[in-house]
Amino acid sequence: MSRLSWILPHLKKQFGGTFYITPAVKFELIDRPLTMNRFKFEALQVMKLIRDGVLAVYPDVPNDEVKRLSTIANNSFSMRGKSMDIIQKGEIESVICAKKLGASVVIDERTVRLFIERSAGMKRLLKSRFRRNVEPNQQKIQEFTSYFKGLTIIRSIELVSIAYKMKLLDTYIPNGKNGKNILVDSILWATKFNGCAVTNHEVEEISQFLLSKI
Repeated sequence: MSRLSWILPHLKKQFGGTFYITPAVKFELIDRPLTMNRFKFEALQVMKLIRDGVLAVYPDVPNDEVKRLSTIANNSFSMRGKSMDIIQKGEIESVICAKKLGASVVIDERTVRLFIERSAGMKRLLKSRFRRNVEPNQQKIQEFTSYFKGLTIIRSIELVSIAYKMKLLDTYIPNGKNGKNILVDSILWATKFNGCAVTNHEVEEISQFLLSKI
């Protein structure tokens, strides 16, 4: 969140609408970080965005749906006969509320995006991550993915790219040859290394697009 906090007011001004976070996300971004010296200032940054009206905490989370779909998701894959908890409360709240509102949702974590968009790749991801055989429950996978059909998930790297196209980052362009190239590379790699699940190839593709003349 800290890597996006300063561009969100500009994006809100340009496009209108509301940037929502859910109560579970608020807990992860504010309540828990306030108890840790390392992350307190990041929590204060998010609190300021809420005070300034840039962010809002979504007030009408359908908790029954959250519980139901969390149970489905976290029983969709098993390892050694035990169900795997693969989606956290903040993630499931976010995608459910976005679906309810007919809105897009910003999620950087790979697991929930892959589950919703390309569930066939989830087994490979989990097997690679845990280095053990993973068994899918196709009925539960189908039930979960069908619920979120049509949901648009974007990543922070897309928001940063929009900010670049809006020229919000032009003051960072260094003097000299290839200044824009240096800026684009720096912002895309910084976003990746700050937690956005994006491959090296995707970074290169996005860089080429942002630097194209179209």
